[in-house]
Amino acid sequence: MRKLLVGIVCAAAMAVPSVSSAQQQEGWSYAYTDGVATATQRDNRGRVTATLTCRPPTGDIVVTDYTLARNARNARTAAVRIGVMSVNVPMTLEGRGRNRTVVINLPQRPPILAAVQPNDRLSVTVNNQTVTYLEGGPARMREVAYGCWGS
Repeated sequence: MRKLLVGIVCAAAMAVPSVSSAQQQEGWSYAYTDGVATATQRDNRGRVTATLTCRPPTGDIVVTDYTLARNARNARTAAVRIGVMSVNVPMTLEGRGRNRTVVINLPQRPPILAAVQPNDRLSVTVNNQTVTYLEGGPARMREVAYGCWGS
């Protein structure tokens, strides 16, 4: 009976789907799929907190933040900062409820990319609420831009 119980417990443990460490990994990832360059930031629980995308031919970089929506009521502009350089650009709120996002369109070849230094951080401010993205954000933005503009 004991061997049967041990066998059932082992079989049950093997049947439970495991969570891969890649899903839980905090940081930035990059992909170029179907002509769209995308950098995705995930938190330590594997949730997407921001994306940077660019699609030819317009070449606009779109910053989508999944954490600022509650603080963005009635906002029309956002400040996007890399290091010491900042630009104020129009923003919109998209989606509903918990799926609301702040969407910022940076014009093609935004001048703030020219100022990127190796240790700079990328941040967005809406209604005096600032989110600073994880290390590597400016480098990922540059990678997205070059992936898009080089197409």
